[in-house]
Amino acid sequence: MKAICRVAKVKGAGSISGKADHNYRQGQVPNADPDRQHLNHEYVLNYETLGKAIDGRIENAGIHRVRQDAVKGMEFILTASPEAFKRDHSGQVTNDYRESDWLKANLTFMQERYGLNLVAFTLHQDEKTPHIHAIVVPITPDNRLCAKELFSPKTLRELQTDYAAAMKPYGLERGIEGSRARHIDMKHIYGLQQQERQAIEKELAPIQQPQQPLQIQQPGMLDLLNLERWKQQQEALINAEYNRRLSEVQQATQKAQNVAVANATAKEQGKVLQQRLDTSEGLKQANFEKAQQIGQELARTKQTIEKVALLIDENRLNPIWSQQTAQQVRDRVLPQMEKDISQSVRNISNSDVNQAAQQVREAMEKLGYQFAKTPEGKTSLLVEPKSGVQINLATDKVGGQTLRELVTQRTQQIQQEEAKSSQQQNRGLRL
Repeated sequence: MKAICRVAKVKGAGSISGKADHNYRQGQVPNADPDRQHLNHEYVLNYETLGKAIDGRIENAGIHRVRQDAVKGMEFILTASPEAFKRDHSGQVTNDYRESDWLKANLTFMQERYGLNLVAFTLHQDEKTPHIHAIVVPITPDNRLCAKELFSPKTLRELQTDYAAAMKPYGLERGIEGSRARHIDMKHIYGLQQQERQAIEKELAPIQQPQQPLQIQQPGMLDLLNLERWKQQQEALINAEYNRRLSEVQQATQKAQNVAVANATAKEQGKVLQQRLDTSEGLKQANFEKAQQIGQELARTKQTIEKVALLIDENRLNPIWSQQTAQQVRDRVLPQMEKDISQSVRNISNSDVNQAAQQVREAMEKLGYQFAKTPEGKTSLLVEPKSGVQINLATDKVGGQTLRELVTQRTQQIQQEEAKSSQQQNRGLRL
C-alpha cells in the first residue's frame, strides 16, 4: 500500500476560486456524496476564504509586488492506496478519520515542514477514498514568493521520501523513486480496465467453448485380425487431438496473460495478473448486483418505450400529456443547467473573450454536458445527455443575458481588476 502525495500549482484568481469551490463544496462535485458531507472537516484556515488566506500570508511576509502569473499556492493531495481504508461490501469506507492518528500525522508533517506557509488543510470523506487537500504558499525563508525554488525536482523527490517515512507507521510505503507513473483520471482508468477485461475474455473464448468428446473409431473386419495395431493407431489419433487441444489452451492462456501483464509495472505484475484474470472470470458481488439493477432498469425502460410506440401507432397517445411531461422535464433540468453555466462563467480567469468562451465550454464538458450543432450547422447547442434537454447558447438567455453577454461582462470585469492591480503597482513603484 502506497503513501500518496500529489502537488500541483495554484495561480490566478480563477484557479484559487475553483479550488475553494471544490474544497469547501461551494460548487457542484459530481462524485461527492451529500449525505457524507458532515464527515468533511477543515483544520487550518485563518481567513474566511481561501483567496484571503493566501493573500494574507503574502502580505504578512512583507511582499507587496506579485507578478500576475506568479504561483501563489501549491495544492497538496494527501491520501493512500484505496485498499488501505477499511470498506464494507459496497466499497464504502467504514471508519471516520477526523480524529485518527493518520490524520494527525499528516497535519503534523505539513505544519512542521511548511509552518506559517500552510494556510489550508481540509479532510474530505464524502468521496470514495478519504483524502486531504492542503494549500501551501511558497514563501522562502528570506520572504520571497518563489515556488520554483521551494518545489524543485530535488525537493519534490525529498518530499515524497520524507512523507512516506512519516506514513510508514500506518503500513504505507513510498512509490518507486524515478518512476514514470502518472496520475490518471479515474474515468480513464475504468475505461482501460474494461478494455483489458474484454481483451482477456476474447483471448480465452476459444477454450471456453464446449469441446466435442474424443471419438474412437470402431474396428473394421481387417482390424480384428490385428487388434494391437488398431489400438496403437487409435491411441496415436487420440494423443494427437489431445495435444492439439492442449496447445490451443496454452496459447490462449498465454495471450490472456500477456494482455494482463502489458499494462502492469514490473513490481506489480504478479498481483495485477491475478486480479485481472479474476476479473475476467466474473464481477465482484457488489458490481454484479449493480449490473443486475441496471439491467432491470433498462428492461423497464424498454417496456415503457414499447408501450409509448404502440400508443403512438394506434393514435391513443394524448399530445397534451406528452407536452406536459416534456415541460416537466425541462422545468426540472433547466435550472441546474443555468446554474452550471453561471458558475462556469464566474470561474473564467482569462480576459480574452474567445479564450474565456473556450474555458466555459471545457468546464461544461467536465460536468458531463455535450455540445451539438444547430440546423444551421453552428455548434451552439448545450445538451444535458440524460434528459436530452437543450439550450441554444447563441440565442437563449441565462438570467436575462445570452452566454456571449455573460462572458463579455466577466472578461470586462477581469480587465478592470487587472488595470486596477497595475495602477496599484505603478503607485507603489513611484513611492
